[in-house]
Amino acid sequence: MKKAVIIVAALFALGSALSAEEIKYTNDSVARLSFLTGNTFVQRASDLGYEEGILNMPLGEGDRIGTTAGRAEIRFGRRNYLRLDNNTKLDLLSLPRKGSDLVRIRIWSGNVYLDVDTLKKEKTIEVHSTDTSFYVLDRGLYRIEVRENKDTELFVFRGLIEAAGEEGSILVKNGQRLEIAEGRFSDKPSRFMAVADDTFDKWNESRISEAGRRLLRGYLSEELEEFEYELGQAGEWIYLPPYGYVWVPNGVDSDWRPYYNGRWAWLPMTGWNWIPYEPWGWATYHYGRWHWAIGIGWYWIPTSIWGPAWVSWWWDYDYFAWAPMSYWGYPVVLLDGRFYGGYYGDRYPVYSRALTVIRKDQLKAPNVARVAMKSDALKSLNKMSLTSRQISVRPEAGNVSVQSIDGKRMILKNDGGRVSAGGKSAAGGGKTIGRSSLSRPEPAQKAGGGETKAAEPRRINDKSGREGKSQPQSQPRGGSERQIRKKDNSSAAMGPLDSGGSRARAASSFSARANNAGERDVYGYPSSPRISRWSIYGSGDVSLRSGYRNSYYRSLAERKSAGRSGSGSQTRISSPSSGSPSRGSSPSHSGSPRSSGGPSGGGGVHRKN
Repeated sequence: MKKAVIIVAALFALGSALSAEEIKYTNDSVARLSFLTGNTFVQRASDLGYEEGILNMPLGEGDRIGTTAGRAEIRFGRRNYLRLDNNTKLDLLSLPRKGSDLVRIRIWSGNVYLDVDTLKKEKTIEVHSTDTSFYVLDRGLYRIEVRENKDTELFVFRGLIEAAGEEGSILVKNGQRLEIAEGRFSDKPSRFMAVADDTFDKWNESRISEAGRRLLRGYLSEELEEFEYELGQAGEWIYLPPYGYVWVPNGVDSDWRPYYNGRWAWLPMTGWNWIPYEPWGWATYHYGRWHWAIGIGWYWIPTSIWGPAWVSWWWDYDYFAWAPMSYWGYPVVLLDGRFYGGYYGDRYPVYSRALTVIRKDQLKAPNVARVAMKSDALKSLNKMSLTSRQISVRPEAGNVSVQSIDGKRMILKNDGGRVSAGGKSAAGGGKTIGRSSLSRPEPAQKAGGGETKAAEPRRINDKSGREGKSQPQSQPRGGSERQIRKKDNSSAAMGPLDSGGSRARAASSFSARANNAGERDVYGYPSSPRISRWSIYGSGDVSLRSGYRNSYYRSLAERKSAGRSGSGSQTRISSPSSGSPSRGSSPSHSGSPRSSGGPSGGGGVHRKN
């Protein structure tokens, strides 16, 4: 018996290794839209129109994200977050893939908080604007304000970062700020005080506190521990041999099943990704497996490898179907109150309660649960054999309609099209225009780095944190507007709507950086090889010590417990690492998964209160 288990494990390991050779992405290759308020829009790489952002939406390399009257949080790595203020627009130019941990972000306009807790190697996170380029040297908290057609301002709350411009690079440390206009530094980095300057600061602080919540007992592996709190609020953990602790969701209906309440989205690197409508769905649908048991119902088995969707597929000329993949790599069958996790027959039971079937033109439906076929309509589908291979079809380009946002501005919205079945795109309703009939308008004003946009009023905040009225762009911090001229090499920057997917191709390529200071490439100004965190901390990577985030959370807790002295008072935030002042709050896969517990056999079910 022991020998048989070893042989099976070896076969699973071999299957995983073969699958890994075909996969180009890693656990961090797809970012997560982890929180949002108000209006957020996403433009997919090489797509013309925008789609509305929703919680748990996957974001891929080359995607553009914009906010209007709302804020958004993007998780782009283990405990790494990008938080966007109102009226912010940026591109995810590069995300990690096999062989590279590079994250490259382009901010066109707006305010951003960059919260970095995981940095395997310095300068693997880059942030570019039309004025400057930033290279993260250490874990920390950074605020970047890009005032379109004006300047870029950096605040380093904690950490260490390199700023590169026309005349080379400069190092910016804890508690320092730097202002750059048209590639030129206004002065040397200066000290700043951390005060509750605006509502974006306060919102960022609340998100940091939320991300830092912990449960007393940890059930997840180190790779997944940041999801522990959100799962703990929506379900309970029970001990179930041979898997160890598994998670059971609360409040699901009797006919509920995994990969049912949500929709599919296609990304170039990973294929079809599942977007769950359950708030807790990111971890449970992109990691781990779903099983079912009498007296428990559906439960989730944690594993540590990310996937776009852990399902088995079937398709023919008219239909798509899928079922959750079991812990052992087979399609799950739930029939007549009995669960089968190792079903491998030639014909999958069409009446399985784990199966979801839709018509082929409904793969991009906004809600799968509403278009899924009922059991009485599945009688003709009696020769179904599911596979671990993901479907290879791609969505066609949809029609684009002109729509208004809050009555203030217009966007092109893509209806998403449909999967190729008859060679035509599904109409989205209302007045639409075909992609071939669109022509790019003449730019009304050029924003220094290739971004073209008509001038428009901008909502600003006063120092009390209240939303201000629509006003022209404010002057840069620190005085009157400076007269700074720079070389005209803005043509190297990427435009906002490059045709034919050139923006996506540029995002996935790795350019040869220029050696001379000020010589820009398509991303921005090059990093200086002479600037390193070793020049500050010395050898040994002592700056990447553990406990950075915990000490920052303690700082937040101490300030909140002390309270604020009066409604108009200012609170100084001290850096936990140095004491310096800071400005404050202004795919489907086959093979066996890796399991934190692993099969162990024996024992009963123990429910954890």
